[in-house]
Amino acid sequence: MIPRPFDYERPRSVEEAVSILAGAGGRDAKVIAGGQSLVPMLSLGLARPDVLVDLSRLELNGIEAVDRRVRVGATTCHRTLELDPEARRLLPLAAEAARHVGNPRVRNRGTFGGSLAHADPAAELPVVAVAHGGEVVAHGPGGERRIPLAEFFLGYLETALGPDEVLVAVELERPPERCGVGFHEEAQRADDFALACAAAVVAPDGHARVVLGGVGDRPLRFEGPTDELPAAVEAAVEPEEDAFVSAAFRRRLAGVCARRALARAKEDAGA
Repeated sequence: MIPRPFDYERPRSVEEAVSILAGAGGRDAKVIAGGQSLVPMLSLGLARPDVLVDLSRLELNGIEAVDRRVRVGATTCHRTLELDPEARRLLPLAAEAARHVGNPRVRNRGTFGGSLAHADPAAELPVVAVAHGGEVVAHGPGGERRIPLAEFFLGYLETALGPDEVLVAVELERPPERCGVGFHEEAQRADDFALACAAAVVAPDGHARVVLGGVGDRPLRFEGPTDELPAAVEAAVEPEEDAFVSAAFRRRLAGVCARRALARAKEDAGA
């Protein structure tokens, strides 16, 4: 299918991008970065914007440690998270999850900010972001706005970003010293969307946090004793049945992913 005609804008600054979005009026304006989610939706007719705002000129990539957080620029690609030595040192959980994203072509083009803004509930990096905690940094007509990650994902393909806001960075909290992290995903085939995935952070005292993807309309976060969490996850999630698997199977898979992610986190912590 050929996408319907749209206006194309390629701003040179965040302020210009915000101005274009704010000036769209009643027209549907979409932001594009790597295009690995939006372009297929355009081709299938699932997205029909009037205006496309391309952020590829903006220098929003990069990863840096800021106090007890790690700031990840919105256009940082998945491949950087997966392979860059500094990224792997600062964000080992994101590095592990990134290798499950699509295929090398997708990982070389897709961006961290784009994955979060798209808010696919089966995506790996939103799960990692919620497991870390922190804030999304957005810019709109009123300037900078910080959105806690716990409040960012509102539902299926829906976030707290305003229609005239641009996601410029995400600041992820670093786990405390001696914590371990782990990630596990189950998919029907390599490169497929996850049937379920889990990111886990385990503290030395045995308290853990696990975040599930693919089993709800947004990443689902649970906390408690490490040994009790998999059963609690399996009892609490309410996935929907789809053309691929039953709801009961996906619920069981949520518990499996939580258990294996927690086991990897305990191993990482040396427990």
